[in-house]
Amino acid sequence: MGKRFWKQTAAAVLLTSSVLSFSSVTSANTSVDQSINKVKAELNRGTTHYVNPALNGQLVPSSKLYQALNSAKINYQKTRNVVSTSNLSSAQKQSKIKELDTLYNEKISRGLIPYIDAYNYATKYLVPILNEINAAESRNDFATVEKEYHKLSYQLKGRSAILYRFSGKAARDLLLDNYKKTADSKRDELMVPVTIYMKIVKINDLLANGKNAEAIALYAEIDALLNRLPNASTNKFVAALLEEVKKVKTAIDGISTSAQQEILTTKVESLVTELNTTPNFSNIATASTTGTNSLTVTINNDLPIVVFLGQGFFTTFNTQLGVTHINGFEPASAEAVSFLQTKFVGVDSLADLKGKNVSLPVTVNNGSPLNVDFTITFQ
Repeated sequence: MGKRFWKQTAAAVLLTSSVLSFSSVTSANTSVDQSINKVKAELNRGTTHYVNPALNGQLVPSSKLYQALNSAKINYQKTRNVVSTSNLSSAQKQSKIKELDTLYNEKISRGLIPYIDAYNYATKYLVPILNEINAAESRNDFATVEKEYHKLSYQLKGRSAILYRFSGKAARDLLLDNYKKTADSKRDELMVPVTIYMKIVKINDLLANGKNAEAIALYAEIDALLNRLPNASTNKFVAALLEEVKKVKTAIDGISTSAQQEILTTKVESLVTELNTTPNFSNIATASTTGTNSLTVTINNDLPIVVFLGQGFFTTFNTQLGVTHINGFEPASAEAVSFLQTKFVGVDSLADLKGKNVSLPVTVNNGSPLNVDFTITFQ
């Protein structure tokens, strides 16, 4: 009787211990699952903090998101530690930690964090530059506009990719509309005005150093850009810039004729070099120049005049000297060709030209138009 009682008692103790042990493990596992579910719910809310407002047309400032970000980081790490130190099997731990990591990367690392970075970039880099540009434009401060324009171009070209790196199309589109498109528009608007201003500065420097020919040539580049400027009637900054252009043009006009003649004289020398190194010409004749607006052609071998002219003499002549008109007509026009024919009436070959002069009224443009009578002497 006594032995039987003790056996029954021992069995009951073992059963109770086993039940309590199982209950303890089950309770611990339930606690881990609760922690995981809680942090998963918090991580899933990571992108909604900025996506849901964006769906209603509102951008959430980054300052309002740090609390959610810090909470998500802390609770994610705590839950990760809970899983690592739990009684779960090694395979279960790895599976649950991987699940947490995947969700954290999706919602926080590729969502909330890069959104905050993008918002901070837009407001701390693009906005201040745009504000500086607008302020400088209002006071017609061309130098500051140029400096800030280059800063803006650098940001848009090299750094603005940060605006695309977070998930949530509605928020991304809204951020781009509010900041990047505004910055792109301002950069495009200023591209030509800033280019013109930079050329004005360069022209003034050239004129100050007596480099008139280079200044005239550079002004031609400004002239070609003027029709691409924004409307001056609605843009006070552009209107002020055009006043600066007028000042430069006045200076250029004052030296244009003499400078253009200097350029033409230099180009005639280049023409001589070009002709004498081109076989089609150098095998027949030798070019030289001894006077203003003139070219001497010393004939060494006879050749039909049509062949001589057709081998590129006048094409080289026009290109090298910057000829835009012959007797008022474009060089390749039928009228110009007819005029040239009148200069070679009765001439069959180069031999017929020896001792004769051919005078051509031409317009050259190497910065501004210059009309000259150009003489070709054949000997």
